[in-house]
Amino acid sequence: MIGELVERWHRGWTAAEGLTSEHRDGYLVVHVNRPHRVYEWIATDDAQTAAMARVVAASREPNWLSVPTHAPARVIAEIEAAGLVVARPDETFMRRALAGHPAPEPPPGYAVEVTGGPVIGVRVLADGEVAASGLMAVVGEDAVAHRIETAQAHRRRGLGSVVMGALTGEAVAGGARTGLLFASADGVHLYRKLGWEKISGLVVARNAVEP
Repeated sequence: MIGELVERWHRGWTAAEGLTSEHRDGYLVVHVNRPHRVYEWIATDDAQTAAMARVVAASREPNWLSVPTHAPARVIAEIEAAGLVVARPDETFMRRALAGHPAPEPPPGYAVEVTGGPVIGVRVLADGEVAASGLMAVVGEDAVAHRIETAQAHRRRGLGSVVMGALTGEAVAGGARTGLLFASADGVHLYRKLGWEKISGLVVARNAVEP
């Protein structure tokens, strides 16, 4: 089941970023096309980790590998044995039924700007400046949250919850029922507070090729 959810998440992520993807020898590969990350390989089954890690380690351009897993310690050992560098060992793959998602109002002095469409954009503004923002791509009945960010000067004011509430409200109006996201170690606390649940851990690694 985790493989199906990863595939669904990846369709939303690539839509949000405007990326393309393919399957190479059965492995899911996204063409990120950035200097520090040309391709991102995404495991749909953590039993693939060792084999995928060897392929990524042998590639000549800067490539990354993301592995959703219930066994992060084993995955990290296999990744390091292949010669990859673990960049983020403790991220989280999460989901939530979007109906009834909290949608708090912005605090005084802040305004919310929403851009609709298959890729929804939300900005929380303070005196015309962006204090927080985020994207959510709707693909069928799935909505994938991406780039949920709050500016340093505006943190601890609940703006992340405001962004997520506005995004999910628009996504539900567009037919989405299930939310999916990859959460950083810092962001997971926000999502848990909003009722998101852990699907699995997530280990992200890169090869040693410099940009």
